[in-house]
Amino acid sequence: MHKILIALATSLTLLAAVPASAQVGKAASEATDAAKHKLDEKRADSEAKKSGPVGKAVNNVKSGYHKNRAKASANKAKKSLKNAV
Repeated sequence: MHKILIALATSLTLLAAVPASAQVGKAASEATDAAKHKLDEKRADSEAKKSGPVGKAVNNVKSGYHKNRAKASANKAKKSLKNAV
């Protein structure tokens, strides 16, 4: 988890240092969203293990939502980078 955050911070720092097009900025934003959703997915999975039956169901739904959002954000980031080239 810490490695993802460090890599994300490094990439954002590099993007800030180099003049970037709007598409590259959008890709960085989407990558950030994907990382946040991945962290929220892991958090919901962890809470589901500690919860009772109702809490498990709720947290499993949250986990599934964040998993889908992470994939969608990652795909948008890839598409933005492809359009930037």
